[in-house]
Amino acid sequence: IYTNAHIVDGDGTDALTDHPPTLTDFSYKSKQWHVTQLTDMMDAGIDIVLPVYWGAPSERNPANSQHYWSYAGLGPLINARDELLQAGKQAPRIGLFYDTSTLQYNSWGEHVDLTTDRGREWFYESIRDFFSLIPPRHWAMINGQPVVFLYNASFAVAHDQSCIGFVKQAFARDFGERAPYIVREISWRVQSENVYAWGGALGLKNPGVASLGPGYNDSAVPGRTPLIVDREGGTFFERNWTRFLSSPSRIVAVETWNEFHEATDVAASKEYGRAYIDLTRKYVDMFRAGVRPSPPRGPYSDVKFVTASLQATNVEEGLDQFEFADGATLATHVAGSDCRVAAPNPTGGRYIYFRIDDSFKWSLSMKLEVDVEYFDSAAGTFAIDFDGSDTNAPFNGAYTRSPTTISLTGSQTWRTARFNLSGARFMNSENGGADFRLAVSADAFCVRRVKVIRPGVPDEAGQMINGCQDTFTTVLSTNWVATGAASNRFQSTNGVLRIRSSPDGIGQLLLLLPSATSATQELLVRARITSLALGDAMPGGIAGVVNSSNQTGFNYLFRSTAQTGRQTALRETSLGWGPQTTFAWSTNAWYWLRLRHQPDALSSLPDVWVKTWRADGLTAEPPGWLLVWDYYPGQPSRAGFAGLVSGSDNGGSEMECDFFLLKTETLPGITVRLPEQKPALASLAVGRPLPSGDVPLQLAGEPSRSYQVEASTNLASWMELGPVELTNGAAQYLDTTPKDNQRFYRARLWP
Repeated sequence: IYTNAHIVDGDGTDALTDHPPTLTDFSYKSKQWHVTQLTDMMDAGIDIVLPVYWGAPSERNPANSQHYWSYAGLGPLINARDELLQAGKQAPRIGLFYDTSTLQYNSWGEHVDLTTDRGREWFYESIRDFFSLIPPRHWAMINGQPVVFLYNASFAVAHDQSCIGFVKQAFARDFGERAPYIVREISWRVQSENVYAWGGALGLKNPGVASLGPGYNDSAVPGRTPLIVDREGGTFFERNWTRFLSSPSRIVAVETWNEFHEATDVAASKEYGRAYIDLTRKYVDMFRAGVRPSPPRGPYSDVKFVTASLQATNVEEGLDQFEFADGATLATHVAGSDCRVAAPNPTGGRYIYFRIDDSFKWSLSMKLEVDVEYFDSAAGTFAIDFDGSDTNAPFNGAYTRSPTTISLTGSQTWRTARFNLSGARFMNSENGGADFRLAVSADAFCVRRVKVIRPGVPDEAGQMINGCQDTFTTVLSTNWVATGAASNRFQSTNGVLRIRSSPDGIGQLLLLLPSATSATQELLVRARITSLALGDAMPGGIAGVVNSSNQTGFNYLFRSTAQTGRQTALRETSLGWGPQTTFAWSTNAWYWLRLRHQPDALSSLPDVWVKTWRADGLTAEPPGWLLVWDYYPGQPSRAGFAGLVSGSDNGGSEMECDFFLLKTETLPGITVRLPEQKPALASLAVGRPLPSGDVPLQLAGEPSRSYQVEASTNLASWMELGPVELTNGAAQYLDTTPKDNQRFYRARLWP
């Protein structure tokens, strides 16, 4: 505040986009200002503060230095941290953010070459001076090594590994055999302890050390074309934290604390108060607890595909094609189709960039298909560079090359290429936050449509069809009617329909819609057996074309017998058992069941088709049918209602259904929306107490999800013991807290 530097521009206009809560004593020379910042960082859960340091051999003399503020601010920072330590507070430790701009912009006007002796000495002395001014009791260290973040390498004339080696050797010589922990910016073509990518304020980057921020707006900075990444009221920051927590590294850097003029600040501000301090603390706590959040829900969750039709104004449904410096396109019209042509790139190659809506991304490592409709106009090749898991690919896998490369022959025809991608992360790690790009080597290349396909969901997901669906989020509508021995067997609660088997005979819950009795109909149901009672051979299933008065129609059932093991089977009330086959279904696992009824007058062709496959979001629907039944015209054609079946044998089993879809042309049009799949039911087993008094707990549940273990002595009040991540669906937790005469345990999904 005392010089107005970084606060007021040369023309007297406001240099800040965001503003501190007050400008009173707003100065790096103020110990109290540093105390406030460090205290707020503690509230935010920050462990290390990285002062932006422009110190260099050229800046040591305050009379001739452009950047002496880098030295002047360190003393008050040290005094502030000492004061907090004396008050018993654990203030963030101090590391170095070496702003390498001084390799080009410094008071001596030198442009430093780090491959020379003088350049290496300059480089080291800049680092040495900082740690000479900071007492070791304040150093931030990893594995006993002082932390150094290097800014961009482009400010040096040249660099190579020798500059890093020299720093390590000289630092160890001068600081008691202790070498620095160097985190290089990704532009450095060297090896070091770790690597990060500047620009986290624009979106999560994580090549080793993650960086993320709340957004960006440099419209107040003179001489720039404004770049704005909207904060979205905090949603942008939270979304990037969620992405990070889904696949975390050991270290995450928040970019930045108080860069008010570029609006990347999370510190207290006039515009946002302490909101971003609180948000940072929320996610830091989740990070430390090992929480892995479930993928975000949105308009493209559990749809089959997302698409982008490229034209003058793109038609985009969950897939965004955007322009970038090396990925420019032009709208055109070729061979009867609107499309976009990849523009020449001065740096070589041609690229077209795409971002996928976050709600479509279902896993940390995805297997999917990409269809590209392209015009084969010139000889060459094209492939896909995708944000994948190949750590040998550029930028730690951000540009993983597709296994398939398409040859272009100049046939002057529209064609479709399919790419099968495995290990896709889609963490927006490419240029401009892209998830993938088309990488083209040809003199001309046009694209009219790109589709990203998720194999592990049914084809109907997200599509318009004629039918009726239910996700059981409310009490059953009056259209659902139980028939047969069905009293109290069907209960809708919390987004699932619970179905209990009984020894009293088969029960059916039918969807009695007047227009839903066509002989041609198809069912798609997601269901799981949650409990299989001993000796209960028929726990439940689905039913189609049922006559509600006599229960004739086809039941497709889970089955389990001592003689044949686990099966799926077809049964018709008047015809008895039909085709059945071994199918090793598991309890507490979701499955898709599909039943199609379409009578055919030819006796050699089936009239009923059924199949079952895992509903894990990964397993593709089998192309063929598991069972078929040819009953017509030997028997009368069936027509009637569809629904669900409560099994009948010994009883005592339970089945759940969270999605029911009936397809028939006589029903109105709907858009199929799959609900979020419910996690596996958790089980918690208490082991024998150890000699130490500790109690081992064995937890089973949904793989890759976190659970909070809680304890109680009275089943009324519960205390949290700690989170457990079920990497493979099971884990052990050891309760080491003081024990009571009796203690009850439970586990719940967290968060």
